[in-house]
Order: sequence, then C-alpha cells, then structure tokens
Amino acid sequence: MQEKKKSRPSPLSRNPHVRRDENEIRKIIAEIESGNIGIRSACFKYGLNRNTLKLWMTKLSIRTLSDNKKNIITSSMADEHKEQDLNCQIKQLKKSLEYAKLKIIGLETMIKVAEEDLNIKIRKKGGTKQSKE
Repeated sequence: MQEKKKSRPSPLSRNPHVRRDENEIRKIIAEIESGNIGIRSACFKYGLNRNTLKLWMTKLSIRTLSDNKKNIITSSMADEHKEQDLNCQIKQLKKSLEYAKLKIIGLETMIKVAEEDLNIKIRKKGGTKQSKE
C-alpha cells in the first residue's frame, strides 16, 4: 500500500490554533496589499488558511470603512456645533450693535438738549484748527 504523504506544516503553523494579535494581522494584510507577497504565499509563509486570511482582510476593510464613517460623522457633528457657535456669536454681536446704536442716539440727544436748552457748546466746530505748542 502506498502511504499518503503528510504535508509538512510551515514553521509558523506548527501550532495552528494560536490566535494572532491585531498588530500581526495588520502587518500580514499590509504586506499583501503593498504587493510584496501574494495571498497564497502569505498563507504558506505564516501557516494560515486562505479563507482565514480573506476573512481577516474583509474584517479589516469593514473596520476601516466604519472608522472613516465615524470620522465623517464626528467631523460633520463638529461642523454643526461650530455652525451653532457661530450663529450664537452672530446673535450676540447683533445685540451689541443694537445696544451701541441706542447708546449713540441717547448721547446725541443729550448733546442736542444741552446745546439748545442749556446753551452749552459741546460739539467742536469743523473749521477750527488745533493750536501748535
């Protein structure tokens, strides 16, 4: 009878049930995505099943997409918050402007009353020049 040849495990797959940490998985996938090594070569080199490697690649791409989506949502929320702050600042500035206009009208009225009723000269005449000392 012929004996079936047992395939020799690669050096890293001698313990096939070892969990790999996130950094090692990312390193393997980055090596594949950069084009330095193919999927089959990576499977042989690291002692992985092809389906496991493809699953890791899918999970990593989903995580990357969800992280990008979170960043987009966070930035849009930050933009909305910034817009609300700017609208609030605009309202405050409009109130300040209205108050300043009312104050100017009040002061001009006081000057007018003082000049007309009390005969006090407050406004400077336009044609006078300052003396040089």
